[in-house]
Amino acid sequence: MKTKIVLDAHFDMLLDVLALRRRGEHAVLERRFLPGFRSAGINAVVCSVFILDELVPEGALRNALDQISTLYADLEESASFRLCRSVRECRAAADDGRVALFLSLEGAEPLGRDILLLRVFYELGVRLLGLAWSRRNYACDGVSFEAEAPASSQGSLTDFGRELVAEACRLGMVIDVSHLNDAGFREVSHIVKVPFIASHSNCRALSSSPRNLADWQLESLAAAGGVTGMNAYGPFAAEERSARTPEALLAHLDYVVRRYGVEHAGLGLDLCACLLAINAGYIGEGNTDLFKDHADAGERFIKAVRERYKEDEADAILGENFLRIFEMVMGG
Repeated sequence: MKTKIVLDAHFDMLLDVLALRRRGEHAVLERRFLPGFRSAGINAVVCSVFILDELVPEGALRNALDQISTLYADLEESASFRLCRSVRECRAAADDGRVALFLSLEGAEPLGRDILLLRVFYELGVRLLGLAWSRRNYACDGVSFEAEAPASSQGSLTDFGRELVAEACRLGMVIDVSHLNDAGFREVSHIVKVPFIASHSNCRALSSSPRNLADWQLESLAAAGGVTGMNAYGPFAAEERSARTPEALLAHLDYVVRRYGVEHAGLGLDLCACLLAINAGYIGEGNTDLFKDHADAGERFIKAVRERYKEDEADAILGENFLRIFEMVMGG
């Protein structure tokens, strides 16, 4: 019997790995993150390389490389983890009792407008490409967090962005449209010929944040064979603060499953409040995650998914749907 994969498709933990190792700490993965993953039953995680605003543009490339470098250093001291470049490696890691890690760029800022750098990141193990965070880069415009975004931020992909998407697809990298604006999403859906993902985006019909996906986007994503991962950031789960509960996130999951099919829903918790490197000043009162960490998410969400859905459906939502796409696009 193969090991069940429970995959969180978006976690910015490399920010902590870098910050804590710079302070002289070691085995950050083992000490800081392994207990929570074990408690939740999570055995696969997509580690996003996210660049803070103050480092853009000049420091983006250096910081991205620093994050990946410190991950490699920490893996030498954290035997319970394995960096994976394929689903085959992921399943092998899980069978060995280890946590499989995939690398993703959250935004193309580290590339500037140099297409050759994408191959460098690919060789370092990056297998997913989030085209944008919620700001402009040389490839595209990110979606605004505000309901009324300025017209100047509503551009589609640039020429470099189209070149970047084509090269990523040629290399076998999964395209991630979370944080991409609506115009860019529409163009990606037209030009990408393989399934793509929204690693951490909920449903705009249930919470109107532009960071969530509108029905036409969810329909387009499903038509392409893609998956959207449920995001545990409170304002993306519900507009009213009092309604920001695990049940609200389950409602987003039910909405995707009911309207578009269970094969198009996944887990992309995007837990930030538990990160030491960014939670000060990032999480305001009432604008916080639904869960304090992965252990809490396991107890109050992952368990609920297993109780709410049939076993094969829960397995699909909690890991197999994303792995299906990874296998199709990455190969192996």
